[in-house]
Amino acid sequence: MKRLRLATPGPTEVPQRLLLAGAQEIVHHRSTEMEQLNHEVGSALPPLFGTASPVYSIASSGTGAMEAAVANCFAPGDEVLVVSNGYFGERFADMASAYGLTAHLVESPWGTSVPAEAVAAAHREHPSARGVLVVYSETSTGALNDVRAIGELFRGTDVVVVVDAISGLLVHPLDMDEWGLDVVLAASHKGFMLPPGLAFIAVSDKAWAAVERGGGPSYYWSFERLRKFYPMSSSSPAVSLMLALRESLEMLREEGVEAFRARHALLGRAAEQALLDLGFRTFIEPPHRRSNVITAALAPEGIDSGRLLKSMSADWGVTVTGGQAHLKGRLIRIGHVGAVDALDLCAVFGALELALLGCGHDMEPGTAAGAIIRTVHEEGN
Repeated sequence: MKRLRLATPGPTEVPQRLLLAGAQEIVHHRSTEMEQLNHEVGSALPPLFGTASPVYSIASSGTGAMEAAVANCFAPGDEVLVVSNGYFGERFADMASAYGLTAHLVESPWGTSVPAEAVAAAHREHPSARGVLVVYSETSTGALNDVRAIGELFRGTDVVVVVDAISGLLVHPLDMDEWGLDVVLAASHKGFMLPPGLAFIAVSDKAWAAVERGGGPSYYWSFERLRKFYPMSSSSPAVSLMLALRESLEMLREEGVEAFRARHALLGRAAEQALLDLGFRTFIEPPHRRSNVITAALAPEGIDSGRLLKSMSADWGVTVTGGQAHLKGRLIRIGHVGAVDALDLCAVFGALELALLGCGHDMEPGTAAGAIIRTVHEEGN
């Protein structure tokens, strides 16, 4: 028997407890039961975003939340700064163009974090920019951007700071109100440990002023409709996912957000050490910041990461992601987000070692497990 395992940046493996919660009987989305559910979820989400504002839940992928932010906060012809150091920063730029915005890219190479100073310089060059679009945790590379420093740049201005925190929320600290962030986006299939299909949107007073001043046309994505119907859904909600979300929020409360973050940081250090001991090369080098959502590394000389990942999936049932765009065949990205522990990581790396041996890589079997066990034993107590 081959058990399937997910070790990707998302979707994550879903704990049975959450699968069972989502398997309950459907309730009508305008019923008293659903109203109670929405109130419970609505009160639990804002503290996780670090905001006193409501957090809206929509039936959508994370990309839908990104598009909603672009559609509502800006109008055709507006200028925006787009922080781009990976695939999802490029997605923000594509969306801005699709909505008729002028996107000024603040770029740095894949595998690096974009300095806040570069964003400040771009704003001096383009003082008419109405917003900044930035990805917190860039899962295409494993780099983490300093959204706190970027938010501080525009506190007290009319510039709307939009943050894709789809993978970064929960795993890394985020305090929307204190950091001066205006729209923060998240999704169900990362730290919340749920299947894809829910997205979350928090909107500051400054962002609401931008919406009311005149964003682009929208209906399903309309922030105004979300506010009008809140805490109920503006359209038919993903009822099963909302039921599972309530249980996810309870699991997070039981573990504690600080313990949740500490667990991810430890897994990130263990995964990085295991990859180094196997002959991989670290992709994110200091002073650039590494995300604890995934660990990315360049394959050893002579190893095609695409072939390696196909072997892990076909032979051992373990799904790990590789590089995107120009990094295909070179990069491996091991996800350890959600309900993952050290034993799960040992299983993933066991499959990686078996695949490496099948590719003829010269290594001592058990190297990765040893690195994980030592890291967890020495640093986890």
